[in-house]
Amino acid sequence: MENLNNETIIKNISTDQSEILLNIMNLYNEGKPFECDITASELKFYKQNKKQKYEIPIPKILMDVYPQREDIIKIEKWGKLPLEDESISSIVVDLPFVISPANAPSATTQIKENGNLIYKRFSAYYPVDNLYYSYYHWLSECFRVLKKDGICVFKCQSCISGGIRHNVEEFSFMAAQRLGFKMVDKFTLEAKARLISSSKYKDGQKHSRSYTSQFLIFKKETKFGSKDFIFEKLLDVCETKEENNYNDIIEK
Repeated sequence: MENLNNETIIKNISTDQSEILLNIMNLYNEGKPFECDITASELKFYKQNKKQKYEIPIPKILMDVYPQREDIIKIEKWGKLPLEDESISSIVVDLPFVISPANAPSATTQIKENGNLIYKRFSAYYPVDNLYYSYYHWLSECFRVLKKDGICVFKCQSCISGGIRHNVEEFSFMAAQRLGFKMVDKFTLEAKARLISSSKYKDGQKHSRSYTSQFLIFKKETKFGSKDFIFEKLLDVCETKEENNYNDIIEK
């Protein structure tokens, strides 16, 4: 700690997700490997090849709706995690963020081989409501299976669908807080490049192209402190203060 400087301090932004995961392990998991990953897929988060700079140990419990390996437990899209209540200490989640019908032309095999690579790799939600339902469902399941003070590492990314921006990060925070989680930190992963679809921008660009995704760190708090802000309750107080012209404000 005495040697912290701009080179050694843990930053909230990186272009390397393995660096972010290592920093989360050290700050919030006592340097221990994560216990469970419910979106394990092909284990892209963990040390698999020499290209990955930081070694992140593979969790002992691996699950996925669409498992890509024999050692990954298959779970149902709207099902329960095969874990007891309050049975694990840490869990990693990286849900899909793509919104697209399963029979969309870009998602079928009748297109050029490199079409809609994100959809093919990560699956998708449709209609858009299902994305929000799914995020809430899996956050709820994570809260159920985590022990007191357990952490949930929740990767998410806002997206554009039908010309509308979906603020997935903000929704995830609100859903987690309502369930009883406390968000203790946030890390930003910055991409060096993104796939650009010329057809999507044929009528001009309407929104900024996102080059970032977020790792939200949720902690299962059984009791919130007096200095913690529950934002839904805080907004109720703000409305009351506004109606009363802030006559009861105390300034120190």
